[in-house]
Amino acid sequence: MFERFFERKRSSEEAERIVKKAVGRELKQGVNGATIYLAFTAARRENRDKKLGMTNNYLLNIVKEAAFGMSGAIEDRMYGGPNQTFANIEAEITKIRNGLSDEEKRG
Repeated sequence: MFERFFERKRSSEEAERIVKKAVGRELKQGVNGATIYLAFTAARRENRDKKLGMTNNYLLNIVKEAAFGMSGAIEDRMYGGPNQTFANIEAEITKIRNGLSDEEKRG
């Protein structure tokens, strides 16, 4: 009943930091298709649990930026260089994005 009076509104920067921390925990294991999906799932969970109000498209953009930043020499060697690593990340994000319904993309 009193939740709306005492519930603290978070700034967009603070909300983004919360999501980035959850995404980082998942991507710490390596940057590949499975961990990118797990990072997106963790981002959605944080968004829902903490009522941050971010859209799934925005969450996917955060995951993509984090994956670009956290990919390193190991992934580059596995996938044939940094350009191929970035292309793989982009393809995985696109696959997740295309798998969402229009309503899920906005909500």
